[in-house]
Amino acid sequence: MGVAYDLNALSGINAASNGLAVISNNLANSQTVGFKGSRAEFADMFSGAQSSPGNGVRVEAITQDFNQGTISGTGRELDMAIDGEGFFILEDKTDKFDAVYTRNGSFKLDKDGFLTDQIDNRVQGYLLNENLSTETIPVFDTTLSSIDLDDVNKDPRATDEMNFDINLDGQQINNVDRSISDATLDSVGVTANLQQLLDPENNGSFGGFPDFSTNKIIHDTLGGEHRLTANFYKRDVIPETAASNTAGEKYTSWIVQYSVQDYDELSGDWVTSGHRFDQNAGAVTAEAGQVFELRFDTNGELIDVRQPGTAALYSSAAADLAGVDDGADTELAWASVGKQANLDFMIDSPLTGAFDPLGNPVDTTVSVAMNFDEMTQFSGDYSIRGVTQNGYAVGDLVGLTTGLDGVIQARYSNGRSIPVAQVALANFTDKNALEKLGGQTYAETFASGTSQLGTPQSGGLGTINSGSLEYSNVDVSGE
Repeated sequence: MGVAYDLNALSGINAASNGLAVISNNLANSQTVGFKGSRAEFADMFSGAQSSPGNGVRVEAITQDFNQGTISGTGRELDMAIDGEGFFILEDKTDKFDAVYTRNGSFKLDKDGFLTDQIDNRVQGYLLNENLSTETIPVFDTTLSSIDLDDVNKDPRATDEMNFDINLDGQQINNVDRSISDATLDSVGVTANLQQLLDPENNGSFGGFPDFSTNKIIHDTLGGEHRLTANFYKRDVIPETAASNTAGEKYTSWIVQYSVQDYDELSGDWVTSGHRFDQNAGAVTAEAGQVFELRFDTNGELIDVRQPGTAALYSSAAADLAGVDDGADTELAWASVGKQANLDFMIDSPLTGAFDPLGNPVDTTVSVAMNFDEMTQFSGDYSIRGVTQNGYAVGDLVGLTTGLDGVIQARYSNGRSIPVAQVALANFTDKNALEKLGGQTYAETFASGTSQLGTPQSGGLGTINSGSLEYSNVDVSGE
């Protein structure tokens, strides 16, 4: 019987030794980033009759504690900490596993510009879908990819989209050319005045000043900068009873005129450099501007945008803006284009130094889709809520910022800050069944369940704290 008792005692010594080994490992990693402490769980060994004292003790399992560790700021922009559930997903460079998982967010950029951990496993996430994204609403892919920050935005991009979110003052009086005494000819909508807005170099300047003006830098195919100026003119309020008002709905008519200028360093002035390009004719015109009509309803909301539907606008001195009756003048057809319009200019290369990489050695064509959907006309002040464009000059990556939702904003030397990817997170039904690989990394097993993928702040996953790291959750005094 003494021998059996000796074996029981020996089992206790072995189990205690394993328990001390777990504690020692916890203490050794008390400062390890992303480390999760473990504890030894003991179970008795029993066999024989119910009156038997037992056969000793064994280590039933070594259970890992996945509770939140302390998050501390590091000031390093590539460091990330998960506050809550989830693991970062890494590509396994050894190819033994489809992916490995970690809570250690100490990341870096490798020589190829990929975001990796410290041993060059590439961080996985969802890349920006440039085809579906707009300037203000990013859309990300739904399949995992390695996050590559090297090639993004190095090449310039020509402006091809602009959004105008402006409130025009609904109390503005009609804009007229006060140098003309004939009230039927002084309106900004009269063809002669429209021709002055379109081509002031050849037709003279319109005598009325813009009611509101704003400008924005746009870019050509080489990233060259040009200033796009938008001048807004209050045309008139058109009653539903007007003979030419076929819609039968009272509306307010505004004219917006666009022109393109380049900065001339010799004179120090902005000089007109753009001429309207007629896409239908496939030729550049002599006109320095392009005009559209904006129609607002009685609630101040935009009804639609209209653009000239016939070339007669630019030659007939007797024609006016559709819907406005100045007497015997002939009305022109202005075609409705919904709430968007295309702005087409040919930019003169002598002022810009730009050449079309598609083969035209003289001029560069800039075609921009203009979105007026957010335009309003409420009484009060003129207000620019936002005028955006999606072009940019050549730029290099200078910094990164990661939001709570894991969206990585890249900052470039051209002044742009754009979302380029979203960090992905994974979670598991039984985290203690994950295979421990060392280096605070884990691999999926059959017992852990398949990885549940998602983005931060969704599906019960935690948030991302940028410029911080999650340190070990080991309680040294408790150990």
